[in-house]
Amino acid sequence: MTTLAGPLIALGLVGALIWWLGGGQFGRDQTQGWINALARFPRFQAWLNRQHGRIRAAAHYVEFGGLYLVLYWLTDELMGNGMLLFHWPRALILWVICAVAAYLDEIHQLKSGTRQFRRVDFLHSCCGITIAMAMIFFGELIRLNW
Repeated sequence: MTTLAGPLIALGLVGALIWWLGGGQFGRDQTQGWINALARFPRFQAWLNRQHGRIRAAAHYVEFGGLYLVLYWLTDELMGNGMLLFHWPRALILWVICAVAAYLDEIHQLKSGTRQFRRVDFLHSCCGITIAMAMIFFGELIRLNW
């Protein structure tokens, strides 16, 4: 049971992060307001204005890629041998679970009153999940070949 403590704590933290970032205080208008408050630092503000969309997209990659990695870690502790070996059926099932979670996150944002459902955000989340799956796949290849 002690081997499950780490993945369960990480799952709780990632879930809380996704819920928190999906709330109304993190909409595009709200984060743009934070950038506008930095007017006394014009170069930094200009850089943030240029990177605003990329930063917001990166959050989706981190949130749902992180969710995938934590779920894979948890299922590996439960069903695997704890070495994070790649198994296609488990990987694909977890990919679908994380994609459903990303879709539900977009619904949660829509219900917040200040945000909207954006297909591009959902696609960013799916890309993050896919990259996390590839990290596990290629990580195993690297370990096996060394």
